[in-house]
Order: sequence, then C-alpha cells, then structure tokens
Amino acid sequence: MSKKKFKPVKNKMQVLDDLNQTDTSKNKKPQPSTVSTSAKSANKFLVWVTALVIAVTGGLLYSNTSEHNYNLDDFSVIVDNEFTVKGTEAIGDIFTHGYRTGMNFEDNLYRPLSKAMFAWEYEQSGGKPELSHKVNIFIYSLLCGFIFLLLNRFFPNRYYLALIASLLFAFHPIHTEVVANIKSRDEMMAMFFMVIGLWYAKSYGDTLKKRWLLLSGVGFFLALLSKESAITYVALMPVTLYFFSELKWSKIALAAGFTVAVAGVYLMIHHSVIGGIGLKSINIADNSLMATTSFMQQRMTAIEILGRYIYLLCYPHPLSCDYSFNTIPVVSSFGNGRFLIAFALHLAGLYFAYRGWKKKEAYSYGILFYLITISIVSNVFMLIGTNMAERLVFLPSLGFCILAAWIITRLTSSLDLIPSKIGDIFTQKSLNWMLLLPVLIFFSAKTIDRNKDWKNVKILFDKDVNTVPNSVHMLYYHANMMTNHDTLQTKSEEEKKKIYDLAEKELRTSLTILEAFPEVHSTLAKILQYKGEYREAITHYERRLQLNNLDATVYNNLGTCYGFMNVTDSAEMNFKVAIERSSSCYADALCNMATAYINRGAISMQQNKREEAIKHYQTAIDYSNQTITCKWDTPLAYKYLGMAYDALGDPEKAKKYYLQGEQIQKNSMPAPAK
Repeated sequence: MSKKKFKPVKNKMQVLDDLNQTDTSKNKKPQPSTVSTSAKSANKFLVWVTALVIAVTGGLLYSNTSEHNYNLDDFSVIVDNEFTVKGTEAIGDIFTHGYRTGMNFEDNLYRPLSKAMFAWEYEQSGGKPELSHKVNIFIYSLLCGFIFLLLNRFFPNRYYLALIASLLFAFHPIHTEVVANIKSRDEMMAMFFMVIGLWYAKSYGDTLKKRWLLLSGVGFFLALLSKESAITYVALMPVTLYFFSELKWSKIALAAGFTVAVAGVYLMIHHSVIGGIGLKSINIADNSLMATTSFMQQRMTAIEILGRYIYLLCYPHPLSCDYSFNTIPVVSSFGNGRFLIAFALHLAGLYFAYRGWKKKEAYSYGILFYLITISIVSNVFMLIGTNMAERLVFLPSLGFCILAAWIITRLTSSLDLIPSKIGDIFTQKSLNWMLLLPVLIFFSAKTIDRNKDWKNVKILFDKDVNTVPNSVHMLYYHANMMTNHDTLQTKSEEEKKKIYDLAEKELRTSLTILEAFPEVHSTLAKILQYKGEYREAITHYERRLQLNNLDATVYNNLGTCYGFMNVTDSAEMNFKVAIERSSSCYADALCNMATAYINRGAISMQQNKREEAIKHYQTAIDYSNQTITCKWDTPLAYKYLGMAYDALGDPEKAKKYYLQGEQIQKNSMPAPAK
C-alpha cells in the first residue's frame, strides 16, 4: 500500500480548500473560496448563463449598425474590388492573390479568409451591406461570450475577474471601428481564431494530448489567414501555457516549436502568393513616422503613440477613423512630455509583468498579453503601413481589460470569490458594481453614439474632419466624399458650386500640410476641371503622375482636359495610356477615344477630306462598340454611334442609336425630388 493512504484524514474546510485550489503552481497556497462542493458543480450553469448574457449584450450594443452602409476601407476590399464582387466564383483568385488585388492596387497583404467571407456575403445579399453588418455583430457577440468562457477556464476560482474583464471588453467603445466597419472583420476573425487556439492550447496543457495541440495550430493558422498580425500567437501561446498549466519548459518549448512550424507554413504561402514579406514602401501620408529618417525619433514617436492607445483605453474620447499625418507630430526630443509618460508606463508594465511572472499572477498575464499582441503593430520593432488606428488595439485591449479587472477585484476583495448562484453576482460584492456600472454606462453610451458616426462616409467624415483637422487623409477623404458622383447627382448647380469651393479649400489646406500626396492632387484637379480651369488642372494631374503613375483614371482625366483645350494629340495619347494601363476594359476612356475621332472626322469634313473623315468615323464606331461591350449602359457611346452613322450618310442607324442612348439616359436619371 502507498504511504498516501496513511495520511491524516482532512477536515471539511481542508477538503473545500483543496477543491478550490488552482493547479497553476505547485508552490501556490490554496485560494480561499466561499463555494461549496455541490455549488461548484452547479457553477457550470452559472458560467454558461453568464457567457450567454455577455454575448447577447455585446451584440445588442452594435444592433444600431445593422442597417449601416459600406464605409471607409469597405470600398477597396469589397464594393470596388472586382474579385470580391464576383462572389464565390472568385474564391480561387482570392486565395491566390493579395488582399486588395482586384482594385488596381497591391498592398502586400494576404488575408484570404476574411475576403472570401466578404465575397460570399456580397453574392448572397446582392451587393447590399446589411448581411455583412449582421455577420459582424454575430461574430462579435460570439467572441465576447467565448472570451468569458476562456478567462473563466484560465482563472477557475476568479469568476469576478473573468466577468469584469469580459464586460469591459464587450462594452469598450474603442472597438466600434472593428464592428461597425465591415472590412475590419479581419481583426475580429484573427482574434476569434486566436482565442480558439488558446482554448485548445489550455486543453493540451492539461492533458498533453497531441490532438489538442493540433487543433490549437489549426486555430492559429485560420487566424493568420484572417490577418497577419495573428503571428504574435507564436509568443502568446507558450506564455499562456506557462501561466495556466503545470507543463515543464521542455514540453512548452515543444508546443512552441509546433506553433512556429505552423507560422512557417503560412509565411511560405504568403511569400509564394505576394512575393515578399513586409511593405516595399510606406507613404508618409499613411504613417507619419516616415516624416523623419531618424531611427530614434521614429521609435520615440511610436512609444508616444502607445501612450495614446493607453489613454484611449482608459478614456475613449474623442475617437477617430484616422490619425495619419500630421495629426501626431514626430517626437524630436527625449524631453517630450507625452513620450516620457508613455515610456514610464511601459517600463512600469514590464516591471510588474516580471514581478508577477514566478507566481503566475493574473495581472502579469494581462500585461504580457497586451505587450505581446500590440508589439507587431506598435512601429517600435518594425514600421507598418499606419502610425495609429483604433482597430489595431482590438486584440491587445483584452490584456488591458484583464489588468483592469484584476485591479477592481483586488480593490473590492473579490478576487478569489465564486458566486454559488446568479443572485450572488449582484449581492456578494456590490462594491464591484458600484465601481463598474458607471464605466459600463459611459462605455455603452459612447459605443452606441459612435456607432451612429459609422452609418455612411458622409456622417463619418463630417464628424472626424473636425476631430482631426490636421490629418491630410481626413481632409482628402472629406473633400473626395463631398465631390463624388453619388453625393452630387441630386444637387443643384448652385449647391455643387458651394460644395466644390469647400472641397477645394480643404484640399489646398491638405497640400500645405503635405504636398507629396498624389490622391489630393488628382481630386483637386477634378474640381478645377469642373470649374473649367483646365491649365491648373493639368498641372495637378501631371504632379499626381509624378508621384504615382499607376492609376488609369488620371490619364483619362488628363486627356479630357487636353480635349477641352483642343490639344487633340495629347488628349488621344492619354486616353490610349488609360486604356492600356487599365486591368480590365475601361468604358470612359474608350468612349473618350470615340469622342476624339468624332471630332477628328468633323474637322476632316470641314477640310473636304472625306476619305480621311470616313476613317475617323469608322474608328469612332469601333471605339463606341468597344465601350458598349465593356459597359452597355453608357449613353454617350450610343450618341457617338448615331453621330458617326449620321455623318456617314446612314440616318436609319443613326436614329436607332440616338433613341437607345436617350432611353438609357432617361432610365439612369435620378427621380425628381418630392
């Protein structure tokens, strides 16, 4: 018989203590608890009810986004992306191309899983955004509930810590960009699969069964296919195993090695599809750290921005969809106050994380979770495509919420309490709710209010251009939004003039902040073109091409300006370049070429060069037919066909095309205002 059987029988209190002791450290003393043996088994029901309530509450907070329109990056990834709009037919292309491929734009990103979801939803909804918004709400709801289940599993004797952390996460307004903006599904999906991965990593730590490690790797791989920043799981998973299992370092290293292998497979796929890891170039307009080439100034500014994240996590106001150049000036001195505060906060965080490491304290894990997951997007270790964005702190915010929950439960002496029934949650430590409720009320009010700003681009940009008035991106976004076709088509000429004047003012302000901003030049040129100021418009179009000559529409617009100035050769040359540079047929440029040859034919007729005129008109007919093949509902193409056949002496054909063009024009006209 073993010696164990001859040990003294434990009294009732000792048994209860043993039942409530966590297995995270053999040296750790049993934690006090108020739960009985029978109540502990009944807590499963309480845990699942709590998870359900948190999930439903998280979803309800964003219910006012279900009927929102597409917004911000939704256009480049979904609405204007030729792969996404093809639906499931393009799934193969989506998995073998970059994230924004399909919009004449390469960004060196590879996120096929989230983009494939958008393609399916676009197909199912007929291009309407409502389905995608509802999917976002549903995924966020599931994520909030599952986060509570995970934390409750990590901290089995610390129900209130798991509850408060999950509530803070679910209610936090800094998440509005991720949930209310469809494109930011990539952030949610990456976190969702990372949480699943951690769940199975915990199962592996408890049982050492390889199937759980394999499932953890599957979750990690799916997270990477959603967004590259999930790569931080390589460090997060072994840290989690250390805190929440009794595995020896050799076993943790083995699990970490498997995770690195999964990351390696993804990176090989990424490299084979994209052709390289990391951004080839970073625009100063996107990342203000590029305003200096000084390594130290870039890193000091990055740390100062990390301080801004902490501020917004503590007090999320005001919020903005953009923080680009020159919203956050470069830190040029070690004496900068914001930098010093941010630096001190992160040094303190590292100190406390180290202090709680050996005892596997919850606050230490929260700090490390935050620091590990924010590292990849912090610009401290490597520069990324943006200097600051609220969506980037979505995953790291969970670490912040764990730390905040630990502080609250420590202050209220409820860190090691477990309620035996649902009613106890509100009565056992009412001080928790006295501290938490004001925060949750503020967070929920701010979240619901901020959601309204994301209804459409007009509301969002009208609001945020005042929040970040020195942002060149926001000035451009706002001016571009005001002058796009959808905004202007119902406006009177007088209203259009006022809009163009305001947009021109904002764009010129943007250029005083950053002259080398190609999109600003092209949008300003379009406004000048509308006003008939063709020479200055040409100057800005040409400057746009100096900075970036990849956009076919710029050549087309430049050609139009030359056409209005009767510089025919330059007009045709630019139209031809636009047609050649377009990845697919370009109806406007083809139609403009038809216009050029109609004009050439008319000139030849005036000069009595009939044979030459006939060739020009036939070329115009050819380009008009190409336009119709490309985009059948282009009224001008039918008009030019009519004009060409009229000039060639075929009035019957001319009349037919004139009528078709007039009918298409009539059907495309907006309904009269009531």
